[in-house]
Amino acid sequence: MLWSMATKIQAGTTVRDGVFDGSDFSRQNLSECTFDNCSFIGCSFRACELDYTHFTRCEFNDEAAQSPADFCQAHLREVRFNHCNLTVVEFIRAHAYGLELQHCHMQGCDLSHSDFRLPVGDSDLASLTMNHCNFSYGNLANTYLVGCALTDNRMLEACLDYCDLSDADLSGSTLHNLSGRGMTLTGVDLRGAQFNTINAARIDLSGVKIYTSQVADILSPLGIEISPDP
Repeated sequence: MLWSMATKIQAGTTVRDGVFDGSDFSRQNLSECTFDNCSFIGCSFRACELDYTHFTRCEFNDEAAQSPADFCQAHLREVRFNHCNLTVVEFIRAHAYGLELQHCHMQGCDLSHSDFRLPVGDSDLASLTMNHCNFSYGNLANTYLVGCALTDNRMLEACLDYCDLSDADLSGSTLHNLSGRGMTLTGVDLRGAQFNTINAARIDLSGVKIYTSQVADILSPLGIEISPDP
């Protein structure tokens, strides 16, 4: 079957090589679908039900970054994006517990105000996995990411304002020139990460994990000079 924007997609459908550019999937039920090598440039997924859906090698924007898809307020529980182009795509206020993003282009992607939590008794369990993604200029402001795994990503100039990253894993990531007003980093794993704006004078770094080679990166914003032992 030749899949196109004129074809109706049902929950649980598997689609390969489909072109759906400009389609409006808002408020539809596309849960438990599998999309492989599909194009969704300019599509609206606003408030769409996408729980347990998997996207592999899919395009959600054009090269000029003029027609991004829109996932605002979408339901994305345990959704996977693998090797996808999500450049400047908006996920604002998405419901996204268990969202997985692997090897994706996500420059300028906006995940702010999204909910990655699952209430467990009197506490919240958060789950977001982002691995080997380019999230430069991306936005995770006002999110609860306690204990989440954000490893080996490129996050230049990303916005993490009022983001709770307590006990999260940021190891191996490039974090230069972050915006982090109100950011929480207690217990975070920064081993192998590169950063230049994490200032211990302004941010509580209790329990942070780093390598010995990164001590200077932590202390230099405080004006402390480190010399080798005589």
